[in-house]
Amino acid sequence: MKSKILIVFSLFVYVLNAQTIADKKVTWDFPVKRGTEEWKKFKNNEEKVNACQIPENIISSLSTEKLTDICLQYPLLYDIFAFNDMNEGIDNLFNDFNGIRELFKREQVSKELLKRYQEKIQNLSFLDKTDSSAERGLFIISISALEVLLCRYQLQTNATKENYKEILQNLVNGYEKKIMYVDEFRGFGLQTNFFSRAHVITKINEQFLEKLPQRNKNAVLISGMADEQSIRMIDELSYQLIK
Repeated sequence: MKSKILIVFSLFVYVLNAQTIADKKVTWDFPVKRGTEEWKKFKNNEEKVNACQIPENIISSLSTEKLTDICLQYPLLYDIFAFNDMNEGIDNLFNDFNGIRELFKREQVSKELLKRYQEKIQNLSFLDKTDSSAERGLFIISISALEVLLCRYQLQTNATKENYKEILQNLVNGYEKKIMYVDEFRGFGLQTNFFSRAHVITKINEQFLEKLPQRNKNAVLISGMADEQSIRMIDELSYQLIK
């Protein structure tokens, strides 16, 4: 009897491993890239959005790691910053792109986003190595996009305060590193960090909104633009909560 159970178990493990390996091999790329002649032929935003959807027969087979990479390469990702209210920009992203909706259903979404955020923050010396303003700008905005996505982790139904504290810890570290390159990140580059930290703090400490000037209408929760009092509150609470 034992041998039969062992055989069945071994077969199960083999099939599971084979499926895992197969899933890792599944990949996909956007058929039309921004800036190409094909992209320029699109008549409106709706056509661009439709062209960027991941086929349903592929999306569920993509590993979370690969799906994260795909989402961060989404041609319309940085359109989230085209709105006066970044919350509207994020809502628009989730409404338009099936890839980001699928990603935020995955349990490992915060792990994958944090991994890429940490890599970017640890590689800020890249800004010293390139003279290309386009490369510098793309690098900076890619960090901002990750910060904004991280603050939307509340979409996960199983998110805990410890999960939020881990995200907050990384955002604080990112802020400290950005300050070392303050000329590069001045303004918008710091706004997304304040925006994200403010939203994450509200998930850890609900009383934060009551203390914040103008409460949920405060600009830091809308665009990341913060007055000195709000910045001071965000900094003080950030360090208190990650102790």
